Amino acid sequence: HHLDGHRRVARVVAAVGALVLPPPCERETAYFCLNVQPDPARPTGRSLLLDRVRHAYVDLADPTHLELRYVRLIAAVADSTTAGPVEALHLGGGGFTYPAYLDATRAGSRQVVLEIDPELEEVARNQLGYRPGDATEIRIGDARLALDELASDRFDLVVGDAFASTSVPWHLTTVEVMDELRRLMTHDGVYVMNVLDGGDSDFARAQIATLQDRFAHVAAILPAGGVPPDRAVNQVLVASDAPLPELVFDAADGTVVRGAELDEYVDGARVLTDDHAPVDQLLLR
Repeated sequence: HHLDGHRRVARVVAAVGALVLPPPCERETAYFCLNVQPDPARPTGRSLLLDRVRHAYVDLADPTHLELRYVRLIAAVADSTTAGPVEALHLGGGGFTYPAYLDATRAGSRQVVLEIDPELEEVARNQLGYRPGDATEIRIGDARLALDELASDRFDLVVGDAFASTSVPWHLTTVEVMDELRRLMTHDGVYVMNVLDGGDSDFARAQIATLQDRFAHVAAILPAGGVPPDRAVNQVLVASDAPLPELVFDAADGTVVRGAELDEYVDGARVLTDDHAPVDQLLLR
């Protein structure tokens, strides 16, 4: 399907003679057009581009360097709500930036990473310097299907960072998935989810409503300057059955919205279910 897209772009370029072709894919996986790009400003920095969108950034020499705002926020949420070694579940591996960070900063942590694309794990190991800890298990396959195989009341931290290009796969957004995650989490476990949306944020608001339908305590970290009307931005959502403490992070990275202010933001958005989860239709494109 990516090759078909390249041909369509080529035809447009031939017709108008003014467009510049995007860089070719370094690798076509079963799921993505994949590129790894060096950072001119940081010799050991590498960006992982999936379908030409930057999904991850790693420093080959320093796994504690978190370049991307949303990863810094995920780390800040985890640091604000958990301490010491953790049992962590990751929905999506991508560049494996945060699993590597946990290994480097939380000695003794045990992790399970669910990643659908086996080539991403290969790229992470061979080009992004990822060396999973002895207590890290990587399972290749659809994350939704893998949840059934995991033990209940196990995880202190669940990180939702699975994307199909620029959208969260619909079957990882619904109340039925949230029920499964709650089964896997400890009584005070925390779920932190990265979503990408903007404008009216119809998807992000529906996702928050879905979390509110299942979890007792929900917060969102929105951009400090507000959600742009014309482009999608990372919105980091936090949910737990235990009260959420103050979430401590750099004020430039965002602002916490919760309580009545969060209800106002959600504004009656419809909960996502396995029977109704039109994620692609709700997203700002």
